[in-house]
Amino acid sequence: MLQQNHVALRDATLAPSKSLVLTRLALSLSLAATTLPAVAGRPMLNDDATIVDHCQLESWVERQAGANTFWAVPACQAFGVEWGIGLAKTPGGEPQQYALAAKTELKTLESNGFGITAQLAYQFAADARQEGDWLLNLAYTRSLADDAVLIHTNLGHLKRDSATNDWVAGVAAQFAVRENHWVFAELYREQAGRPLYQLGYLAELIPERLQLDVSYSNSLGRSGRADLFTAGLVFYFNAF
Repeated sequence: MLQQNHVALRDATLAPSKSLVLTRLALSLSLAATTLPAVAGRPMLNDDATIVDHCQLESWVERQAGANTFWAVPACQAFGVEWGIGLAKTPGGEPQQYALAAKTELKTLESNGFGITAQLAYQFAADARQEGDWLLNLAYTRSLADDAVLIHTNLGHLKRDSATNDWVAGVAAQFAVRENHWVFAELYREQAGRPLYQLGYLAELIPERLQLDVSYSNSLGRSGRADLFTAGLVFYFNAF
C-alpha cells in the first residue's frame, strides 16, 4: 500500500503525514480481488491480503484543513503481481505527488480462511529532487461468517527520505451490513505518537464494476484541524 500525502512534510495536526499518504495510496493500489465481496482497499488505512483480478481505476478527493487534494490511481495485475501508479493534484491542476507499488499474494484468501500479501511501495514529491519514501508491508486478512466479517492486520517498515525511519502497524474490522454494502473501523500507527483511527462506508453500486466509498479519519484524542474526509469512486475493468 502506497498510501499518502505526497508533498513536503507538514504539521501532523494540519495535514496527513507524507508516510500516511504513502499508506493510503498503497491501499488504493491494492483495492480488492473479485474472488471475495468488496475486500478492503480504498478508503481504508490498513491493507487487505488480496490483489486485483484484472484492472481498476480509482479517483478520490481528500479534504483537510480547508484544502482539497485530488487523486487518480490506475492498477492492473500481471504475472501474479499487482502493479499500480498514483498521481495527486491540487484543485488548480498542479501535480503534488507520484507513487508506484507492486504487491503479490503469499497465500490466497478464501472464504472462512486467511490470506497473506507482501507489498513494496514508493512515493515521491513532484519537484526537482524527486526523493521519496519506501514502504514494505505485510498484510493478513481473516474471513469469518462466510465473508460477512473481515479482519485485516498490517505490519511494515517505512524508510523515509527526510526523517527517521519507522515501522507501521494496524488492525481493521470490516462488516457487511447488506449485500454489497460495508462499514469499517480501524486503527493505524505510522509514526511515533497517537495512532490514527478511521471510520468508513463502501458500496458496490454496480457489482464488480463500480464502487463508491467515503471515510473520516483523525488522530486518537484529537479533533478539529486534523479531521480528514475522503470520498471516491472505483471502476473495475479488464484491459487485456
